[in-house]
Amino acid sequence: MIGVFYGCTTRADERLKRNLEEFFKKARVEYIPLGTEICCGAPLLLAGYDKEFLKQAEKVKEEVNKVSIVVTPCPHCFTMLSSEYKEHGIEINPEVLHITEYVKKLFDQGRIRFTSKIEKRVVYHDPCYIGRQGKGIYEEPRELLDKIVKERVDFELSRERNTCCGGGGLVRAYLPKLCVEVAKEKIEMQAKPLQVEIITSACPFCYQNLAEGSEGTETEVKDFLEIINQAME
Repeated sequence: MIGVFYGCTTRADERLKRNLEEFFKKARVEYIPLGTEICCGAPLLLAGYDKEFLKQAEKVKEEVNKVSIVVTPCPHCFTMLSSEYKEHGIEINPEVLHITEYVKKLFDQGRIRFTSKIEKRVVYHDPCYIGRQGKGIYEEPRELLDKIVKERVDFELSRERNTCCGGGGLVRAYLPKLCVEVAKEKIEMQAKPLQVEIITSACPFCYQNLAEGSEGTETEVKDFLEIINQAME
């Protein structure tokens, strides 16, 4: 059985939550909702509360061990469940996949199809916690976008060289104005020269931060799953 670990940001953002649930509805995949009332513990670990993190991880372990596969849209949750828990002595049973991996898997198996083309020039922003700080998930989202959009381009600094959106770690929580200014700078200096119409990312933090940074500009920011849903029958 598949479990979907929503993560704090997705469950608190109605648009992100709707995109996630709409995808699984369109894909006709039944799942058990996980992480709808419990945090993966990433903020505790990032803030240095190791003992509290371990207690939280044990609670999450009990919840996720109900399923054989856990899929999550959140790179922070993905990193916690797929590697950080184990490094801190917490072993969980299910396989852990980021949503980009899972969507690619369904597409390769012929279980989902894309029937609509999005006639836009799009750039993909690599989330730190599934990229250079994580498993190195770079190609799956790009391969999917290449089947959907008119044209996909890369930032000059991309993949393992990608710059943060500004909201990683606990920066968005502690310095919200600073992280939005970083996003504005990224859009002005990296996205604008590419003349893209849409920036997309497979991270709820990146989506929210870049969306705030794009206010007042002609650049649209979309959640990765929103684009996937638009292309699905």
